[in-house]
Amino acid sequence: MNKAAFQFVLLCVGLFSYASFAEDTAIAKAVMNNVYDSFVKIIPYVYADKNASDLLKDSSNQKDLIKNLTEISNSFKSVSHVEFFQKPGFRPSLETINSHIDETISSIKSQNYIFAQSRLKAITALCVSCHSVLSDSISKKAFGDYINSEKRTRFESDYAYANYLFLVRRFSESTSFFEMTIRDHLENAPLTQNPELSDHELYSSLRRVLSIYTKVTFNPDKSEAFLKKYYNHKNMPKPLNAMIDTWIKSLGKWKKFDPNKMTSPHQFITKNLAPLESHREKLASGESDVTLLVSAGVLSKYLTDNPKSPLTPEILYWLSIAERRLSNSYFFSLSDLYLKDCITQHRQSPWARKCYQEYEDNITFGFSGSKGTDIPVEEKKELDRLKQVLK
Repeated sequence: MNKAAFQFVLLCVGLFSYASFAEDTAIAKAVMNNVYDSFVKIIPYVYADKNASDLLKDSSNQKDLIKNLTEISNSFKSVSHVEFFQKPGFRPSLETINSHIDETISSIKSQNYIFAQSRLKAITALCVSCHSVLSDSISKKAFGDYINSEKRTRFESDYAYANYLFLVRRFSESTSFFEMTIRDHLENAPLTQNPELSDHELYSSLRRVLSIYTKVTFNPDKSEAFLKKYYNHKNMPKPLNAMIDTWIKSLGKWKKFDPNKMTSPHQFITKNLAPLESHREKLASGESDVTLLVSAGVLSKYLTDNPKSPLTPEILYWLSIAERRLSNSYFFSLSDLYLKDCITQHRQSPWARKCYQEYEDNITFGFSGSKGTDIPVEEKKELDRLKQVLK
């Protein structure tokens, strides 16, 4: 092949790749628009705490909710073949959300309304796992402009609205409403009738804003300034104040780091994450939260940009470690989903066996400690299935 012909072939390949990407992005945008159309209709059920059960007891509301959940599920099922949604950082969430929606519908039909609403909130955790790692350029193409239409008046509290804004990537506004929540809880702490709920919303709001400034936008200086505003507040619970102190100290090591100059994920992992292997106790203490948040952001975005990287199984392993500490969902574990993806999609990699061991350890210790005497039959079958994949 002469030089001119070779250049022509390269041009064709480039145009085809661009066209495929454009087509995938167009499909993603259409799907997300459809999902959003249905999602806005279930907002009262997702974010209401005081009257969610009353809303769900109404048979017409039940039918409407089930209809919209089914439409969301159908939208996601329609894109299982689209490459955009099959990237390593997205596929685990996509494969889980439909089964989770099915189980949510079952909870509604069985009139277990409190459980159903908790499942509705957990759906947003799956969405956030993908939305938070999208680049601004991709998210602008994948989301319609009209997602900005929902107003504060539709939500029960500043905290609920802040979580919604976080979900749809309106991070600046989300931060403002999380801070309103923080100030409200601190100023009214002596008057709080439900201190357990108050502490949960306070902690969650602090963590959300910290994640925006570390995992999403990466700005250690803003992170530090934000945390120092509330550190040592007279009404800040002592355990949470100690956690804030730990976070502030941890931010120092990241001030000279530039995620845009990270060219070797393996070196990044070796320096920042590998040392945690021998100090797992530090993960539960929160001492490594900032490192895990930054790492989750850096590695997730790398996978989004390099979905066929040979480093994918290694990255999935560490994303699972980060997710296990950072997640607050009781209905599914993205940590386990990352490990399963590592095992089933990269069975030839030495990391697949490491992922299997991590998954097995999590299951064993999760049921009666190291003896694992109470592991459910379904989990034992899943362990056997994954073990067979590696043979």
